[in-house]
Amino acid sequence: MLFVTLRRNTKTRILLASGFLLAIVFVRLGIGVITGEIPVAGRLQPLRRVTTSQPMVALTFDISWGENVPTPVLDILKAQGVHSTFFISGPWASTHQDIVRRIVSEKHELASHGWKHVNYSQLSREDIRTNIFQAHETLQQITGVSPHLIRTPNGDYNDTVIEVATELGYTVVEWSLDSLDWKKPGVDTIVSRVVDRAKPGDIILMHASDTAAQTPDALPAVIDGLRAKGLQLVTVGELLSASSAPH
Repeated sequence: MLFVTLRRNTKTRILLASGFLLAIVFVRLGIGVITGEIPVAGRLQPLRRVTTSQPMVALTFDISWGENVPTPVLDILKAQGVHSTFFISGPWASTHQDIVRRIVSEKHELASHGWKHVNYSQLSREDIRTNIFQAHETLQQITGVSPHLIRTPNGDYNDTVIEVATELGYTVVEWSLDSLDWKKPGVDTIVSRVVDRAKPGDIILMHASDTAAQTPDALPAVIDGLRAKGLQLVTVGELLSASSAPH
């Protein structure tokens, strides 16, 4: 009888433990549905979208090479009265200082795209720190502005990348809506991917590097389409300021 009782008690504990674990899984999945992402257990997460009651989205651009696309993109944003967040790589900034200064002078938000365009999760902690710091110093020297947002190359990250970036005063930013403009899928596809899917709190990924040659043609329709949905286009910083999530 003692043996049977022990076995029953063990089964009870196992069932209770299993139920507790399942509850945790469902809670985490629920969070993932609300935020548009499924968190990985035990893994630090970058900022992908912002919970807000305001009809706002952040239009963001990565620049790491080229000189044919950035100027038309800036011309369109200026004509449309849109302020965006630009994630700029250090080496490109150092060789295109006039464009970087224009980005800041036209009231866009300056952010970092790091230094070497490699996956930071493959680097040592010290190399991650060096890449982030070198880009920061370059952008600050060119513009006098100290960026505090970073989108790592290829959107790659792990816990160490986020830890080091946080230690250096940065928030790691990814995206909740990818235009795929760098794949050059066609102007109509870029526009529909963004406009059809956009909802308040989204951080939209676009590019102003020369790899994204179709972006200037798609951008006016993207802006018009988002506005037609009643969405205001803001910077990531402004979107964060409008957050309704508890702090």
